[in-house]
Amino acid sequence: MTTPAAKKGQPKSKGPLIAGIVGGVIVVALIAAVALGGGAQPGAEYGSPEIDGALPLMPSSSTVDNTASGLAAPTMVGQDFDGAEVAIENDGRAKAIVFLAHWCPHCQAEVPRVQQWLDAGGGVEGVDIYSVSTSMNSGRDNYPASDWLDGEGWTVPVIRDDQDNSAHVAFGAGGFPYWVFVEEDGTVAMRTSGETTVADLEAIMSSLVGD
Repeated sequence: MTTPAAKKGQPKSKGPLIAGIVGGVIVVALIAAVALGGGAQPGAEYGSPEIDGALPLMPSSSTVDNTASGLAAPTMVGQDFDGAEVAIENDGRAKAIVFLAHWCPHCQAEVPRVQQWLDAGGGVEGVDIYSVSTSMNSGRDNYPASDWLDGEGWTVPVIRDDQDNSAHVAFGAGGFPYWVFVEEDGTVAMRTSGETTVADLEAIMSSLVGD
């Protein structure tokens, strides 16, 4: 799970599309943006990501947010569940980064939906998709996250967050599933909180590449 998912899609112009998405994204927001894990938990579920930069917190009342648009997205180097390095860098490529909590029912619905899309040849050429496993809690359902994502056949590269949820907080700590979309120049395009349809994900990602 160390190769970014990037498939073919049709680029779209940024201005009108983003405005349409802001008005039409279908999301079910989780108001609690950060849910800290509790109790002793196996260290293998945690990582030690190195993060450079931070975004303002996403407003808890928002499902689609542009307050961070134009700001430099944080960069991060971490480890997946096998210990392999995964880097999210300002490398001239657009990115879609999703933050997932194993206990979140909306994440449990979104992961197989996105994976089915990717398995069917979905994704957008020029856009790399990454995921961050965060807010681990051994006392809640669907734990551990590694087994859950493996069982779903999740092929998107994963970075394990640390016990302080540092990656989630650095990117704005939106409700799960929390997407941060990054332009080719490394700046934030928009953020979404809650479930998002595949059609909207594809449209947003397509707006990140080309003119």
